[in-house]
Amino acid sequence: MTIVMTGATGFLGSRLLRALLATGTATVTVLGRDGTGQPLAARVESALRACGATAGEVLRARDRLTAIPVDLARPRLGLEQAAHRQLAEHADAFWHCAAAISLVGTADTLAPVNVAGTRHLTELAEHAPAHALFVYMSTAYVAGDAPPGAGSPFGDAITGYEWTKQQAEEIVRDWAGRHRRPALVLRPSLLATDRPIPETAAQQPLSMLGTLLAELLEQSPPLLRRALLRKRAGVPRIRLRLQGDPASHLNVVPVEYAVDAMLRLARPPGSTTYHVVHPEETSARVLVSAVGELLPGVELILQPTVDRPNLIESQINPVLANFLQRDWHSRADPGTPLRDTLPDLPAPAAVDSAYILSAMNARLPAPC
Repeated sequence: MTIVMTGATGFLGSRLLRALLATGTATVTVLGRDGTGQPLAARVESALRACGATAGEVLRARDRLTAIPVDLARPRLGLEQAAHRQLAEHADAFWHCAAAISLVGTADTLAPVNVAGTRHLTELAEHAPAHALFVYMSTAYVAGDAPPGAGSPFGDAITGYEWTKQQAEEIVRDWAGRHRRPALVLRPSLLATDRPIPETAAQQPLSMLGTLLAELLEQSPPLLRRALLRKRAGVPRIRLRLQGDPASHLNVVPVEYAVDAMLRLARPPGSTTYHVVHPEETSARVLVSAVGELLPGVELILQPTVDRPNLIESQINPVLANFLQRDWHSRADPGTPLRDTLPDLPAPAAVDSAYILSAMNARLPAPC
């Protein structure tokens, strides 16, 4: 099988690439950017090692991997017409995992990669054999057609990222319908792993949260840092109010489970969409409990509003806002659960406080 893939250096894409190569039959052409001082091929090998590939795996992968630098935002990906056509002529599948990911980015800044880039990938796939499957990696939180509203260019519940992913989904479905091509839209929720992630590797939302918390502690005065990181007998803990909805939930899906499910789902359907989510929601209180494990000198209180926040509260609440101030369950899985679609799929790891603590991968400074 010949596969064309984008996003192979990302958190999910690198793990999908490793799994595809592990089948022993796939040859993969990776499309992406050269890095500063590091060509795409080297970036791909670094990503494979970061997600656990052994030296032997990486060595064997060189025989079945081709890396081609492209620009997703440009017509024909920035390639000459002949090279563009030749790239797709023998492809059996396309895995489009690349995306500009930001919860605060605007549609204008994200659309060149997320929207135009997806259109350019479908145009590439038009040169492939009719059986070639187009797999598009979306998100479980794509928004509906909500009108623009105050406070956000897309209303309170819609981010620019979600809007661009929704538009990209429509491009894929429209393309598949017009050309009668098989397409698969996959919608993972918040991806995570409880395995260590190197600092230089692609991160996931919970590990980025752990990094932000570590940075806040690094910037704190030594006495305050000591008070946050140590619980001393007879000394009251620091009370810290976290702004969020106590009834909200997260859907955190282990990336190992997600990759297994995605490979099982990757068969040529007509045009199908699947949510790749954990069957059990995780309460926001569980996330708060995990953060509390990192800060034993703090009493964390989750409440809807925080009046007159102190210095620490004004710093930490923006960091946690995207996790605690909305219900990530709201658009997680309105369709058929994976356990019904894939009855033989092994169950994912339980996402409890211990899992989230590991997934945050926090490298905290010493208390001083």
